[in-house]
Amino acid sequence: MRPVTTPLLLALFGCELVATNDTTEPATTTTAGTTTTADTGGDGDTTTGETDMFNLFFEEHVYFGAKNQRQVDIAVDLPDDIDAYNNVKGIFRLSCPNGLCDHWDRYGTFGIVLDAEGDSPTYLELDRFITPYRTGFSWDADLTDVMPLLQGEPTFRVFIDTWVGPGHEAGDGWLFDARLVYQRGAPPSPRPVEVIPLWPHQSWNAGRPDAPVEGQVPTQTVQAVDGSTYTLRSFISGHGWNNPENCAEFCPKEHRYHLGDSTIARTVWRDDCTETITDGPQYGTWEYSRAGWCPGAQVFPWDTDVTELVTAGDDTDISYSLEDFTWSGSGDAPYYYMSGALIRYE
Repeated sequence: MRPVTTPLLLALFGCELVATNDTTEPATTTTAGTTTTADTGGDGDTTTGETDMFNLFFEEHVYFGAKNQRQVDIAVDLPDDIDAYNNVKGIFRLSCPNGLCDHWDRYGTFGIVLDAEGDSPTYLELDRFITPYRTGFSWDADLTDVMPLLQGEPTFRVFIDTWVGPGHEAGDGWLFDARLVYQRGAPPSPRPVEVIPLWPHQSWNAGRPDAPVEGQVPTQTVQAVDGSTYTLRSFISGHGWNNPENCAEFCPKEHRYHLGDSTIARTVWRDDCTETITDGPQYGTWEYSRAGWCPGAQVFPWDTDVTELVTAGDDTDISYSLEDFTWSGSGDAPYYYMSGALIRYE
């Protein structure tokens, strides 16, 4: 698979892509207003035909320097009647501030802050990406399944794990754009009605006998509703290398979710990095296969229909595990970024 490039995406950002390549922690947070637009930089609430577009971030400078601007939050006004729409797509773009993109591939995540003004704000990941080496790229994501969250006045967040900023010899950071495109029409069938956070967003250290996974990624308990269907959606990517197995970035491992007595498993691995599309040539090791990601590409979610694995009216325990693996203790420590949510449909 590769990042999806559509005429709509290109028109939104006014750019032309090169066909192929050839050769966490809290940060200073700012809150801005909302622009709803149907064209780049426009203001106001605009409907074009049967599509409504909402600008979330426009050339938001994400960087690290005199100010820690690796994480940015923004509060927005979105439609109140989500049932007026059939689907929602996220349109995203990374570009280079002053023509000077970060030289390195960096972890990035986009999502929503639940209870943003309350006592227990929680970041729930909606999309994940890895920046290219020294160039930009564009991608889109189908966000229809999380439509219950995309209404009212939510707060969105972008985080990029960059360590450069204005004047740095390795680049000025990144410019981030994000828009939501709502397609008017009958609600989707089945209709998503609830997004239940399981593990909203976290990293955990792999291969550590003194820190077993169940202690880092705790079991969650949910109760299914009669007459509903369920999808387990998760994002998993492996990071860290320069150790005997080059884990967790360059080693394929089987990841498992356990629902009651049932198990679903998948080897998290991307072997199509040579097909990545970016604005210009990348540098570095962008062609190498990796644990669930490629430089300059979206990280795709792992979606599984688990309707038959949860029982209406009863509690279901959901846990996570990794195939047996022990880090040697030398080189970089292996770790995974992961998030997971249960989506309910009617």
